Amino acid sequence: MIRIWDGFLSLIAALITAGVVGVPLWGAFLAVRAEMIPLWAWVPMIALAGVGLLMFGAFARKASRGVHPLRERRR
Repeated sequence: MIRIWDGFLSLIAALITAGVVGVPLWGAFLAVRAEMIPLWAWVPMIALAGVGLLMFGAFARKASRGVHPLRERRR
């Protein structure tokens, strides 16, 4: 039962990570398309997307294995 709860917490952490990274990324994307910020802003946007994908993947992998978000191994 504890692994189900830990996996659920990791899933919530993955979704929060997607929201925290995705919302500013989407806003920056719209700003670039509307020409409100210069084109070189694509570089930090790609870096932010990469870091967000790595973090989301780590939390999703923990969720599938039933590991708590703050731990490396199962309890």
